[in-house]
Amino acid sequence: MEKSLDEIDELCNLIKSNDQIMIFLRKVCLQNIWFWEIESPESAWINDNIRSILGYQEPLKKSDWNKIINLQDLEVSNLGFAYHLKNENALFDQTVRFKNNSGHTLWYRCQGKVITEPNGNKLKAIGIFSDITEQKEQELKSKLILQDTNTGVWELDIATGRTIWSETVYAIHEIPRGFDHNMYNGIEFYHQDYRSIISKAVENCINEGISFNLECLLITAKKNLKWVKSTGSKVGNKLIGSFQDITDIKEKELKFKGIFNSTFAFIGFLNTDGILLEANDTAVKMAGVAHEDVIGKHFWDCYWWQISEETKKELQNKFKLALSGQPVEYEVDVWVAGKTPITILFSLKPIFDEYRNVVYVIPEGRPIQDIIEVRNRYKAVIEGTQAGTFEWNIQSGHVIINDKLANLLGYSLKEFQNTSLRKWSTIIHNQDFPIAQEMIIKCFKKELNFFELEIRLKHKSGKWIWLNTRGKISEWNEAGTALKMYGTFIEISKRKKAEEELLYNKNILEALYSLSPIGIALNDFETGKFIDINHKLIEPTGYSKEEFLNLSYWDVTPIEYKEFEEIALDQLNDRGYYELFEKEYIRKDGSRYPVDLQGILITDVNGKKLIWSFIRDITLEKENKNKLQEAVGNLQAVLDITQDQNKRLRNFAHIVSHNLRSHGSGISGLLEIFSDENPNLHNNELLKLVDQAAKNLMETIEDLTEVVQVNLSNKTKSEIYLKRVTQKNLDSLAAHLSLSKCKVINQVPDKLTISGIPAYIDSIILNFITNAIKYRSSERSPIIEIFTTSNDQRVFLHFKDNGLGIDLDKYKDSLFGMYKTFHHHEDSRGVGLFITKNQVESMGGTIAVESIPGEGTTFIVALPKV
Repeated sequence: MEKSLDEIDELCNLIKSNDQIMIFLRKVCLQNIWFWEIESPESAWINDNIRSILGYQEPLKKSDWNKIINLQDLEVSNLGFAYHLKNENALFDQTVRFKNNSGHTLWYRCQGKVITEPNGNKLKAIGIFSDITEQKEQELKSKLILQDTNTGVWELDIATGRTIWSETVYAIHEIPRGFDHNMYNGIEFYHQDYRSIISKAVENCINEGISFNLECLLITAKKNLKWVKSTGSKVGNKLIGSFQDITDIKEKELKFKGIFNSTFAFIGFLNTDGILLEANDTAVKMAGVAHEDVIGKHFWDCYWWQISEETKKELQNKFKLALSGQPVEYEVDVWVAGKTPITILFSLKPIFDEYRNVVYVIPEGRPIQDIIEVRNRYKAVIEGTQAGTFEWNIQSGHVIINDKLANLLGYSLKEFQNTSLRKWSTIIHNQDFPIAQEMIIKCFKKELNFFELEIRLKHKSGKWIWLNTRGKISEWNEAGTALKMYGTFIEISKRKKAEEELLYNKNILEALYSLSPIGIALNDFETGKFIDINHKLIEPTGYSKEEFLNLSYWDVTPIEYKEFEEIALDQLNDRGYYELFEKEYIRKDGSRYPVDLQGILITDVNGKKLIWSFIRDITLEKENKNKLQEAVGNLQAVLDITQDQNKRLRNFAHIVSHNLRSHGSGISGLLEIFSDENPNLHNNELLKLVDQAAKNLMETIEDLTEVVQVNLSNKTKSEIYLKRVTQKNLDSLAAHLSLSKCKVINQVPDKLTISGIPAYIDSIILNFITNAIKYRSSERSPIIEIFTTSNDQRVFLHFKDNGLGIDLDKYKDSLFGMYKTFHHHEDSRGVGLFITKNQVESMGGTIAVESIPGEGTTFIVALPKV
C-alpha cells in the first residue's frame, strides 16, 4: 500500500530530529553519493565506498578524478554536464569508465542534478554512481557472440512503425547504413514465398504477444539469396528480436537431407535404447511404409526385420556389440515392400561423444546386388585399361598387388606378392619418391581426397618405366588414422616418350621460330589481325612487338596491293595456301620496303581459321638484283667486244697458220729440189741440219694450228657413248698394244653417256692410251685400266697405268704446259697434255692427276653428264 503524503512528511521530520535515522541513511543510502561545488572545482566529495572500490584510500581532488576517468568518456561527460547547466530539466546521465588502482577498468553510470538556490544561482551539484561493470561486460560478451554467430538485433516501435537495425542486420541485407527502413519495406526484402509468413508472425506478436522464431529466404539489395533466422518478442510498446545469417548452416542441412534421403542405402539413427529416431526416404519407400510407422519404435520391431524371429534376435545381439563401441557388419535377409526378401550388407556404426561414450548408432544397409555390380564394373575397368592394382596395409606396411602390376614390373605375382613398403621405396625413382611421399602424407592429413601422379618405377631388367598411379585411403579408424590405401597403376611409357619427343620438337620449332632468318606471322583469317609474330618480321618495321600486334596486315599493306591480297585470300579458301608473291610493307615512319610472302591456312582447336605466313624482306635482294642487272649490262658490252676481238684473233690465227704453213712447205720443197739436183750433198751435215729444221718448223706450225683450233672452236656438243669411243680407240691401237704386250681393262659401262665434242673426246682417249703405252715400265708387264665414277652432275673417266709415273712434287705446276716433257723418250714433244687439257676445259671439264714415280699414273677427266 502506498504511503500518504502526510506519512512522508512525518518521515522527513524524524530524519531531521533523530540522529540515529540520519546515521543509518548516511551509512546505507549515501554509499554512492557525490557532491560538487561548481565554483570551486577541486571541492568535490565522493563517498568513501566508491573511492575504496577504486583502490584509493585518501580523498581525491577533481583533477585526480579526471586522471582516472577514460579520456573519451571525460570529454563526453563534460559536454553533457555543460548541457545540463543550460537545460535544468534535462537530467545529467552519463556512462563513464574508471581505471582502478590495479589498472582494471570499471564501468559506472553517473547521474546528477544541479542544486538551484533561492536567488537562482547554480553553485552546487549532487549525484549518484551506479556500478554497471558486470552489465557492461555481459553486453560486450553478448556483442562478441552476436558477431561470431553473424547475428544482428532489431527493434520495432509498434506505434510509429520505425525500426532500428544493428550493423550486422545492415550487412546481411547488403545495404548501406543510411538506408531508410521501416516495418513495411523491411518485409519487402523477404522472398515472396515467405512475406506472408513473416507478416503474419509480426502481426501475431504485436496483437497477441506471440513470439516467433522463423527460418526464411531473403533477397538482399544485391539480389543475393540468403537463409536467415528471424526471432521476435513483444517488450512493452516495442518488438525486439535477432536476425542471423544461416545460409551456410541451411545449405549444409539441405545438402545433408538431400544426401540422406537420396542415397540408395538404408540409413537411420538409433539411440542407445535401440529406438529408431530417423530413417531416410529410401528405407521407408523400399519397405512400402511411412515414416510414422517406424519412427519411435525399437529397430528390431520395425517392418524390415519381421522376416523371422532369428533375424530379430541376431540384430539385437549385433546392436549390443555396437553399443560396446565395436562396428558391426554382416549380410542379412530383410523384407522390402510386399514382404519380398532381399539380401543386404548391413552395418551398425557407433557414434561417440568427447568422452568416448556411445551416444548414437547408425544402421546402414545396402543390397548386395549393388556391390556385386560395382565389383563387376570395377573388374571390367581394371581389365579394360590393363591397370595394375595395389592394396597397402598402412599399419603393417605390406603391399598386395595384382598380376598385371607384377607383369608391368617384369616379375611374376609370386615374386612380388605381399611386398614390404621398403622394397617399393627402392624401385621408385629418387626424383619421384619425395613427390609421392608428400602427396600420400597429404592424404593421411585429409588435405587431399586422393592422389594422382606420374612416376618412374624400376623394371626387373633395370630399365625405368613410366606409370600413372592413383590412390585413395579406403579405410580409417575412429581416431581418424588411415588404415588402408587402394590404388591403380597404368603404364604410360609410350605416351611419355611421345610427350618428350613432342616437347623436343616444340622446342626446336620455337627456336626456329625465334631464330628464323625470315619473318613469320600468325593472322586471323577473318580480320587480318596479327596474333603472333617473330622478331625477324618486326625488325625492319620500326614497330615494337606490342605495337605490331595491334595491327592487321591491311594496316601495313599499301592500298595498291589490295587486289593481290584478295587473290591470296581466294587461294587460301580454294587450296588452303596462297602462292608466293611480292608486295610492299609500310614502316612505322611511313616509308616502304619490299617483301615476298606465302602462307597456309590452318584451323585451331576451336574451329577458328588462322593464316601462317612466311614473309621475307627482299630489300637487299632487290638492290643486288639491280646491281647485277647493271653488271650484266656492262658484262654484255665486254662480251660483245671480246667476241669481236676473238673473231679478229681467229681470222689472224687462220692467216698466220696458212701463211706459215705455205712458207714452211715452200722451204721444205726447195730443200727437196736442191737435194735432188745435188746428189753429192745428200750426206752433207749442214744440209741435214737445214732439212731437220724445216721439218721441225712444220711440226711446230701443225701444233700451233691445232691449239688455235681447240681454243677458237665453236663446235657443238652432243651426247656421246663413252664405251663405244673407248673401244674404237683400243681397236685402232690393237697392234701397238700387242707389240708392247700391254693388257687393257675397259670397265666403262655400255650405256654411259656424256655431253661433249666427239672429235675432242676421241683425241683425249687416244692421247691417254698412247701415253700409257709410250711411258710404260720395262720392269713389269704394262696394265691399263679404264673405268668411270660419277655424281649428280659429272662423269669421271679414269686412265690408270702401272708405268714410269711422274714426280708431281717436281713437275706438278708445269705438267700441262706447252712443250713440257718429263721423260727422255724420242717421241716426247710436250704438246699432247697441253692440247688435251685445252680440249677438256673447252667442254666445261677438268683434269686431275695422281702419280707415284716408279709405280704408275692415273689421269681423271671430269666431264658433264647429258
